[in-house]
Amino acid sequence: MFKKIIFFFAWVGIFIIALISLNYVLLPGQFFFDNPYTANTTTFEYKMVILVVASLYIFICLCKFFSLFERKKDYQRKTENGTLKISRATINNYVNDLLRKDPDITGIKTTSELKGNKFLIYIKCELLGKVNIADKIAQLQNLIKRDLNENIGVEVNKVIVNISKIEAREINRETETVKETSNIPNDEVSEDVEVSD
Repeated sequence: MFKKIIFFFAWVGIFIIALISLNYVLLPGQFFFDNPYTANTTTFEYKMVILVVASLYIFICLCKFFSLFERKKDYQRKTENGTLKISRATINNYVNDLLRKDPDITGIKTTSELKGNKFLIYIKCELLGKVNIADKIAQLQNLIKRDLNENIGVEVNKVIVNISKIEAREINRETETVKETSNIPNDEVSEDVEVSD
């Protein structure tokens, strides 16, 4: 979060510097009245360099700003019969259903995105059992990649698993059998054995 705030102020700073530079070149004398450095930058070449750099920075800032509101793309794959499109929500629901089968995992939240040619899946979940975390995460990543590729035809480049909570309790997977015993103490119990020919 702190990194995002720093980058936000950096982009705002670049945008303000670019606007001031454009204003300095196109409307001279508005902000800089008695600036001693204006004598050094009054030539046409320097003003054109400032104008080009400022325009480039404004273009980059506007592209970055509008990319924040761009709709994320769904998974697409070209086949011999045409183009296959699978929505991200469908893939997210499929991964959620796949992970719900595991009794060690709860609180599953799945998101996915397409970055360039790479399809990424982000999973946030809680672990409930005493398990080796590294092995469990590797098992989940391999399961999701293999299952999506074999059953849906989605090639996943990376599965990023974020464990939000680990609860150290052991889950009994075996069925418990209840034995009925009599109320007779162990001293008084005797076994009668009959042998028949």
